[in-house]
Amino acid sequence: MKKSCILFACLFLISSLQALAIPRKICSNILSGDWKKTEAGIFVKSNSELTSDLISYFNQLLDRQIIGDRELIRLIEGLKKDQWINPIHSEQAKTDSALQIQREAIEEYFENTKLDKTKILEWTENALKEKARVQVKRDETQTETKDIYQKIEFHTVPAGMFLMGEYSDKKVEVILTHPFEAMSTPVTQKQWVEIMGENPSQCQNGEHEITVVVNGKSIKMQPDNPVENITWWSAVVFANRLSVKHGLRPVYDLSEVQFSEQTTRAESGTLEAVSGEVKINAPNGDIYLAEGYRLPTEAEQEYLLRAAGKAKGKYSFGDEEKDLKDHAWYRENAKESTQPVALKKPLIIEGKEFFDLHGNVHEWSNDRYDLENKKLIGGENPPGQKSGSYRVFRGGGWSASCLGLCSGMRNPIFPTYRGGALGLRLVKTK
Repeated sequence: MKKSCILFACLFLISSLQALAIPRKICSNILSGDWKKTEAGIFVKSNSELTSDLISYFNQLLDRQIIGDRELIRLIEGLKKDQWINPIHSEQAKTDSALQIQREAIEEYFENTKLDKTKILEWTENALKEKARVQVKRDETQTETKDIYQKIEFHTVPAGMFLMGEYSDKKVEVILTHPFEAMSTPVTQKQWVEIMGENPSQCQNGEHEITVVVNGKSIKMQPDNPVENITWWSAVVFANRLSVKHGLRPVYDLSEVQFSEQTTRAESGTLEAVSGEVKINAPNGDIYLAEGYRLPTEAEQEYLLRAAGKAKGKYSFGDEEKDLKDHAWYRENAKESTQPVALKKPLIIEGKEFFDLHGNVHEWSNDRYDLENKKLIGGENPPGQKSGSYRVFRGGGWSASCLGLCSGMRNPIFPTYRGGALGLRLVKTK
């Protein structure tokens, strides 16, 4: 009877994960493995396997932010007293049916399965320490160092749902389950130089031009103007280097990518790949679960441009083209050049200010664009298209028309393209 309960508990846990909308491809990897048959014909796992299965299960709940610090602490407190205390409190579960399912499944598993308390305590303490480490690093980088003229900040964008798409695109429903932090402005020339040591921008000369000595080298820049004239490959290397600087795990694994190193360089914005595929350093390659800085997905870009899903019009501020001049640098007012960031009216999300989402520079997206299949990808945390030689850019730049600045406008370009109106803005999952 006890052995059948073990099997029931395992199946119950799997069904519970499905009830919480954790993808099936993840479910198939949880609580799976080689079953061992007893004389009675009941299939069971070893204690070590059952313990590992529970740890894998908890890992998935952590990744999906279903449990967090307080649940881990609760589990630790019980284990130190040699007791099994359900990490999900009964009071939490009363108001959330999904949590109730999880709580009951865990309770069943605890009651009917012999587990290694020492191994689970070790995992739980390590998981709590890792979460604390990442949070410290994120707190440290919540506000970037003060630049010559202006402070560059990361602000939190809440999770939510919206309809993505416009014009010829069929609108799709998108659900972003994780809050994320986005830069309040595009990356500036000075920020790029501080990480990369060179300034690739076409718009180095102008009213705000200065010369800065970096590592003994004189570099000309307009420090608060957006950096531009960079390939997609250069942008992801910049994101990785910023992650390393702040002790975060780089998002982009470029180990299998071959670059044209003799003629192209990330520092100068010219980096080009000749073969290989970039991989994402995250569970199951899910970019929404990555730790470090990265380019935003298309869904995140449009979600920002739609004021975290609240703006339904052509622009984040409404439908009137005549109001664009107050919010954006574009063809009508930019004087054929980028302009210092944060001079136009901000988009405000939960009291935080975001600048230049429309205009000044187009911004690279993480996502691909398939010319054969241009359909938008919706659903929960959409990863974008899986194939296509192009990458997406969004937001509109100083040379764009009113139409090019619309929230739903998406454009394809080769990842090796460079231009004086194409820059980047970084995000990271919170």
